[in-house]
Amino acid sequence: MIDEMDFERSRTLWWALTVALGGTLGVVLYSYVGTFVFGLFIYYAARPVYRRLRLVVERPGLAAAGALFAFELPFLAVTGYLLFLAVRELERYAGAGAQVVAWVLPIPTTELERAIDSPRTYVSSFDVASLTEVISTGGDVLGPIATFVLHFSLAIALAFYLLRDGDRIANWFHDEVGHDSALSTYASLVDRDFQVVCFGNIRTVVVVALLALGVYNGLNVLAPPGLKIPIPNVLALLTGVATLVPIVVGKIVYIPTTAYLAVVAIESDPQTLWFPIVVAVVALLVLDLFPIMVVRPAFAGQSTHRGAMMFSYIFGGLLFNWYGVFLGPLLLIATIHLVRVGLSELAHGDHITAEITTAHGLGSMPRPDGDPPDETTGDTDTAAE
Repeated sequence: MIDEMDFERSRTLWWALTVALGGTLGVVLYSYVGTFVFGLFIYYAARPVYRRLRLVVERPGLAAAGALFAFELPFLAVTGYLLFLAVRELERYAGAGAQVVAWVLPIPTTELERAIDSPRTYVSSFDVASLTEVISTGGDVLGPIATFVLHFSLAIALAFYLLRDGDRIANWFHDEVGHDSALSTYASLVDRDFQVVCFGNIRTVVVVALLALGVYNGLNVLAPPGLKIPIPNVLALLTGVATLVPIVVGKIVYIPTTAYLAVVAIESDPQTLWFPIVVAVVALLVLDLFPIMVVRPAFAGQSTHRGAMMFSYIFGGLLFNWYGVFLGPLLLIATIHLVRVGLSELAHGDHITAEITTAHGLGSMPRPDGDPPDETTGDTDTAAE
């Protein structure tokens, strides 16, 4: 009797410790859910590259670093290219460029124009009060940038350790739940389909950027004199990146561009207003509705119902802010496979098995033993690998 009481007391203490630590971890994840979900996205986007590197690189850490470098290098190159072109445009069109920057940042337009026209004279005119104001304004500007860099670095670190230690995590999980268990099948299906979503998002950005490149440069061929789309190549890159933003998609790029063209047309020749209208219509159809309804569901929902995937992006963005574009599809995939693997058995009181019993066409099917992994996305039958 005493031994049984000690046993129950010990189990109660361990369960209390587990609940306390699990709750604390849950609070941390909830507080930084955007960073965590973005780290998962980076992990899944870099995993195909990592698995190919592992064929030739023996050390997992080195392969993980190489995969993340391959993921970050295009991002850094595009960012540097955009900054270079932005500075060049500001130097060429000081007034208009300063107005745009002042609209985004809390810096007076006159100050920007003075700094661009004569940087040396502008700096030499500083006194203590001016320096204090500049430092204060710089803090307001650099604060959000520093926060972004911090969260981006945390997401990269999370992706690195998931890549490096994924095999051990997967082996531990399968050993605990059983390789032929329903939980193992469920996790494998979620892992595989979310891999398709993340890899599809990367391809969507590339396809939309190429479409925007053709659209903007093609429209410039038809543009009236003096009313061409400015820096079309930069806008094309921004439009591709903007597809990661739910709902907004290309609107964040082509609406300001169309408004700028309309203002120029009104000031120069109102009869050329037809061109901004054409730009708005073409951009809406090709760079907005087409990516939302066709490109993204096709690339990021190859194994999941395309209509459901489209709504997951829309409602994910509405409910969860910017990271909803990653969290929405993850929740959809997790829910779909819960229905496919276990919900019917739970509803009927049957034993839950690893068999797919319902909704066969909503997601991918378990692979027969021995089938090779998908060479397109690099996924395997292991979860969290």
